[in-house]
Amino acid sequence: MFIMFIYGKGGDMEDIELGGTYEIKVDAKDARDDGIGRIGNFVIFIKNAKTRIGNIYKVKITKVYRTFAYGELVDNKGNENNIIL
Repeated sequence: MFIMFIYGKGGDMEDIELGGTYEIKVDAKDARDDGIGRIGNFVIFIKNAKTRIGNIYKVKITKVYRTFAYGELVDNKGNENNIIL
């Protein structure tokens, strides 16, 4: 298990776990058409979420780097595309 501790601008610490599942709001899309969300000040690029801006989804973290991570949409059964709100 890999856990990365991230310190935000205000000194708050977030822990992002590789393989962990989080509820993340998709705020925008990037140039590669992935969705962009945040956990605190930590940026998460969400695969196949480009048309889902403004909604909250369960996202599984697939790669973790120092300042950002990649994730993909999942539902309670491990399938993709489960909207929370």
